[in-house]
Amino acid sequence: MSAWTREAIEALGPVTDVPTVAAILDVNKDTVYAAIRRGEWTATRVLSLGRKIKIPTRDLIATLYGAEAPAVQVHHGIPAVPHQCQHPTSPQVTAAQSQSQCGCRADDAAAIYPLRGA
Repeated sequence: MSAWTREAIEALGPVTDVPTVAAILDVNKDTVYAAIRRGEWTATRVLSLGRKIKIPTRDLIATLYGAEAPAVQVHHGIPAVPHQCQHPTSPQVTAAQSQSQCGCRADDAAAIYPLRGA
């Protein structure tokens, strides 16, 4: 794809792979992999699923187009890319609420670990 639009990125689904992210950012995929491996990738969250690395498209859109990320799409009651604050007894906290408002602590947030061998 020659020109990535916001709509095209949103159409990728909840997550995408590193080569697609590299194409969107117009950089070499090895550059992105290396930054993730060194722990220097701060543009988005990194989801390690076994040997696969996935990048939430919501994070990518927020990085490229500002804080106004698209609304979380819910399918069968499960958010596509959940916010880090999840509460089993209350509705999902919106991204606009800070952790101090929902009662979460920083250590409750999802942890992102470096790749093995890094």
